[in-house]
Amino acid sequence: MALDSLSDEMIDFIDRFTDAWELMRGKRITGRVLGLLIITDEPSLTSADLVRLLDASPGTISTATRSLMGSGYITRLSVSHSRVAHFRAEEDVWGAFLSREKVGLQRMGEVLRTAMSTSVGSEPAPARRLRNGSRYMAWVDQFHHNLLDQWRTYRDQDEDTPPPAQLPDEMIAAIRQKSERSDRE
Repeated sequence: MALDSLSDEMIDFIDRFTDAWELMRGKRITGRVLGLLIITDEPSLTSADLVRLLDASPGTISTATRSLMGSGYITRLSVSHSRVAHFRAEEDVWGAFLSREKVGLQRMGEVLRTAMSTSVGSEPAPARRLRNGSRYMAWVDQFHHNLLDQWRTYRDQDEDTPPPAQLPDEMIAAIRQKSERSDRE
């Protein structure tokens, strides 16, 4: 049975989720699509459902679902005897977010390091900015080294387990070790 309409609670969640999504530099429509797919109890929604429920154009929904699939936030499903696209949110949307963020950090770090070896990148002011950016990406990447595993461990614990007050000791040790190696180089 397809979802006929959105309840006031669902609309409120989608609106608040979308506002937070935009603060994280996401596009409004992708936030609305992902918010709906997170909050629905339906096993999946079709493109037509998304168009109708979010009052958006088919092209806008198509662009949003492609973007969300490419980032690993949603999955396109094959449904028996149907040629219509069906979508659902990943069970662990936030693990997908961490994975995507890590790839972005690594890619940006590579871009900055490559630029440092160019003639333009060797000028004093750009060289400082490129070096700072490159080091920042490497520094943040160290936090991501074990972050996804730490997230999965925490995710799978009992609901009453509070989040860790600080980074796990093994993560801190790995960051310090990497930092000491970088300082020596």
